[in-house]
Amino acid sequence: MTTTLPPPTKSMIALTMGEIIKTVDEHARQVNKRWGFNRLPHLVPPDWTERFVSQKRKWELACFECVGSLVPADLERVRRHGEAMIRAYDKLEEIAASAGHASGPPSWWEFELKDGTPVILVRDRAELGQVETSGRAVQIWSLEEIADIIAKFPDISRAKDAFPGAEVIQMRTSAKVHDALNDSLDGLPFAVGE
Repeated sequence: MTTTLPPPTKSMIALTMGEIIKTVDEHARQVNKRWGFNRLPHLVPPDWTERFVSQKRKWELACFECVGSLVPADLERVRRHGEAMIRAYDKLEEIAASAGHASGPPSWWEFELKDGTPVILVRDRAELGQVETSGRAVQIWSLEEIADIIAKFPDISRAKDAFPGAEVIQMRTSAKVHDALNDSLDGLPFAVGE
Protein backbone atom coordinates (compact mmCIF):
# COMPACT_ATOMS: atom_id res chain seq x y z
CA MET A 1 0.00 0.00 0.00
CA THR A 2 1.44 3.34 -1.02
CA THR A 3 0.54 6.46 0.80
CA THR A 4 0.54 9.72 -0.99
CA LEU A 5 1.40 12.80 0.90
CA PRO A 6 -1.07 15.65 0.85
CA PRO A 7 0.03 18.65 -1.21
CA PRO A 8 2.08 21.18 0.74
CA THR A 9 0.18 23.92 2.49
CA LYS A 10 0.76 27.54 1.55
CA SER A 11 2.75 28.17 4.72
CA MET A 12 4.88 25.07 4.03
CA ILE A 13 5.62 26.35 0.53
CA ALA A 14 6.68 29.78 1.80
CA LEU A 15 8.79 28.31 4.62
CA THR A 16 10.47 25.74 2.36
CA MET A 17 11.24 28.34 -0.30
CA GLY A 18 12.87 30.59 2.31
CA GLU A 19 14.95 27.69 3.64
CA ILE A 20 16.16 26.78 0.16
CA ILE A 21 17.25 30.37 -0.48
CA LYS A 22 19.07 30.52 2.87
CA THR A 23 20.84 27.23 2.10
CA VAL A 24 22.06 28.41 -1.30
CA ASP A 25 23.12 31.79 0.12
CA GLU A 26 25.07 30.11 2.93
CA HIS A 27 26.76 27.75 0.46
CA ALA A 28 27.76 30.74 -1.71
CA ARG A 29 29.06 32.60 1.36
CA GLN A 30 31.23 29.65 2.38
CA VAL A 31 32.63 29.27 -1.16
CA ASN A 32 33.37 32.99 -1.30
CA LYS A 33 35.11 32.83 2.08
CA ARG A 34 37.35 30.04 0.82
CA TRP A 35 38.14 31.46 -2.61
CA GLY A 36 37.46 35.18 -2.33
CA PHE A 37 34.32 37.03 -3.30
CA ASN A 38 33.50 36.36 -6.95
CA ARG A 39 37.05 35.10 -7.59
CA LEU A 40 36.21 31.46 -8.35
CA PRO A 41 34.47 32.02 -11.73
CA HIS A 42 37.69 33.72 -12.93
CA LEU A 43 39.83 30.69 -12.13
CA VAL A 44 38.09 28.23 -14.43
CA PRO A 45 37.98 27.96 -18.24
CA PRO A 46 35.63 30.46 -19.92
CA ASP A 47 33.05 27.83 -20.90
CA TRP A 48 32.62 26.89 -17.22
CA THR A 49 32.39 30.56 -16.27
CA GLU A 50 29.67 30.97 -18.90
CA ARG A 51 27.77 27.94 -17.58
CA PHE A 52 28.03 29.26 -14.03
CA VAL A 53 26.82 32.74 -14.99
CA SER A 54 23.91 31.20 -16.92
CA GLN A 55 22.88 29.07 -13.93
CA LYS A 56 23.23 32.03 -11.59
CA ARG A 57 20.87 34.06 -13.81
CA LYS A 58 18.34 31.21 -13.78
CA TRP A 59 18.58 30.99 -9.98
CA GLU A 60 18.16 34.73 -9.51
CA LEU A 61 15.23 34.82 -11.94
CA ALA A 62 13.54 31.90 -10.17
CA CYS A 63 13.92 33.69 -6.83
CA PHE A 64 12.68 37.00 -8.24
CA GLU A 65 9.65 35.49 -9.96
CA CYS A 66 8.72 32.85 -7.38
CA VAL A 67 9.39 34.29 -3.93
CA GLY A 68 6.06 35.08 -2.35
CA SER A 69 4.28 32.61 -4.60
CA LEU A 70 2.31 29.88 -2.92
CA VAL A 71 2.17 27.66 -6.00
CA PRO A 72 3.87 24.23 -5.64
CA ALA A 73 5.33 24.47 -9.16
CA ASP A 74 7.15 27.69 -8.18
CA LEU A 75 8.58 25.97 -5.10
CA GLU A 76 9.82 23.16 -7.33
CA ARG A 77 11.44 25.68 -9.69
CA VAL A 78 13.28 27.37 -6.82
CA ARG A 79 14.33 23.96 -5.46
CA ARG A 80 15.60 22.78 -8.88
CA HIS A 81 17.64 25.93 -9.52
CA GLY A 82 18.88 26.06 -5.92
CA GLU A 83 20.24 22.51 -6.18
CA ALA A 84 21.79 23.37 -9.54
CA MET A 85 23.42 26.46 -8.02
CA ILE A 86 25.03 24.40 -5.25
CA ARG A 87 26.30 21.89 -7.84
CA ALA A 88 27.66 24.80 -9.92
CA TYR A 89 29.68 26.18 -7.00
CA ASP A 90 30.99 22.70 -6.17
CA LYS A 91 31.99 22.06 -9.80
CA LEU A 92 33.88 25.37 -10.03
CA GLU A 93 35.76 24.54 -6.83
CA GLU A 94 36.65 21.11 -8.21
CA ILE A 95 37.88 22.54 -11.54
CA ALA A 96 39.87 25.35 -9.90
CA ALA A 97 41.53 22.98 -7.44
CA SER A 98 42.38 20.45 -10.17
CA ALA A 99 43.97 23.27 -12.19
CA GLY A 100 46.30 23.98 -9.24
CA HIS A 101 44.57 27.06 -7.89
CA ALA A 102 44.41 27.49 -4.14
CA SER A 103 41.79 29.20 -2.09
CA GLY A 104 42.62 32.64 -0.67
CA PRO A 105 45.84 32.91 1.34
CA PRO A 106 45.32 32.87 5.11
CA SER A 107 47.01 36.26 5.51
CA TRP A 108 44.15 37.92 3.60
CA TRP A 109 40.62 38.34 4.80
CA GLU A 110 37.76 38.87 2.40
CA PHE A 111 34.30 40.21 3.06
CA GLU A 112 31.57 42.23 1.38
CA LEU A 113 30.31 45.67 2.26
CA LYS A 114 26.54 46.08 2.66
CA ASP A 115 26.30 47.24 -0.96
CA GLY A 116 27.99 44.05 -2.17
CA THR A 117 31.43 45.57 -2.82
CA PRO A 118 34.10 42.92 -2.20
CA VAL A 119 36.93 43.97 0.12
CA ILE A 120 40.27 42.29 0.79
CA LEU A 121 41.97 43.17 4.06
CA VAL A 122 45.74 42.64 4.35
CA ARG A 123 48.04 43.03 7.34
CA ASP A 124 50.19 45.97 6.21
CA ARG A 125 50.67 48.45 3.39
CA ALA A 126 53.49 46.39 1.88
CA GLU A 127 50.98 43.63 1.06
CA LEU A 128 48.60 45.96 -0.80
CA GLY A 129 50.34 45.35 -4.12
CA GLN A 130 50.72 41.60 -3.59
CA VAL A 131 47.03 40.74 -3.76
CA GLU A 132 45.99 38.75 -6.81
CA THR A 133 42.47 39.89 -7.68
CA SER A 134 42.08 37.67 -10.76
CA GLY A 135 40.50 40.57 -12.65
CA ARG A 136 37.83 41.25 -10.04
CA ALA A 137 36.76 44.73 -9.09
CA VAL A 138 37.69 44.69 -5.41
CA GLN A 139 38.85 47.18 -2.78
CA ILE A 140 42.08 46.33 -0.98
CA TRP A 141 42.70 47.78 2.48
CA SER A 142 45.49 47.29 5.00
CA LEU A 143 45.10 47.08 8.76
CA GLU A 144 47.28 50.21 8.95
CA GLU A 145 44.72 52.12 6.86
CA ILE A 146 41.92 50.91 9.13
CA ALA A 147 43.95 52.11 12.14
CA ASP A 148 44.29 55.54 10.49
CA ILE A 149 40.51 55.73 10.01
CA ILE A 150 39.87 54.73 13.63
CA ALA A 151 42.31 57.42 14.80
CA LYS A 152 40.34 60.05 12.86
CA PHE A 153 37.17 59.14 14.82
CA PRO A 154 38.24 59.24 18.49
CA ASP A 155 34.66 58.96 19.74
CA ILE A 156 34.54 55.42 18.41
CA SER A 157 37.72 54.53 20.30
CA ARG A 158 36.35 56.10 23.49
CA ALA A 159 33.15 54.07 23.13
CA LYS A 160 35.16 50.87 22.72
CA ASP A 161 37.22 51.80 25.81
CA ALA A 162 34.10 52.52 27.87
CA PHE A 163 32.28 49.38 26.70
CA PRO A 164 34.79 46.55 26.10
CA GLY A 165 33.46 44.05 23.58
CA ALA A 166 30.87 46.50 22.24
CA GLU A 167 30.05 46.37 18.54
CA VAL A 168 29.99 49.52 16.42
CA ILE A 169 26.69 49.68 14.56
CA GLN A 170 24.84 52.33 12.63
CA MET A 171 22.00 53.96 14.54
CA ARG A 172 19.21 56.06 13.13
CA THR A 173 16.28 57.76 14.70
CA SER A 174 13.03 56.84 13.02
CA ALA A 175 10.75 59.44 11.47
CA LYS A 176 8.14 58.64 14.12
CA VAL A 177 10.55 59.64 16.90
CA HIS A 178 11.47 62.84 15.08
CA ASP A 179 7.79 63.68 14.64
CA ALA A 180 7.10 63.03 18.33
CA LEU A 181 9.99 65.26 19.39
CA ASN A 182 8.96 68.07 17.03
CA ASP A 183 5.39 68.32 18.29
CA SER A 184 3.75 71.63 19.05
CA LEU A 185 3.87 73.04 22.58
CA ASP A 186 0.63 74.99 22.07
CA GLY A 187 -1.52 72.61 24.14
CA LEU A 188 0.59 72.87 27.30
CA PRO A 189 -1.00 74.57 30.36
CA PHE A 190 1.66 77.22 30.39
CA ALA A 191 2.71 79.53 27.62
CA VAL A 192 6.18 79.37 26.23
CA GLY A 193 8.01 82.67 26.55
CA GLU A 194 5.82 84.19 29.28
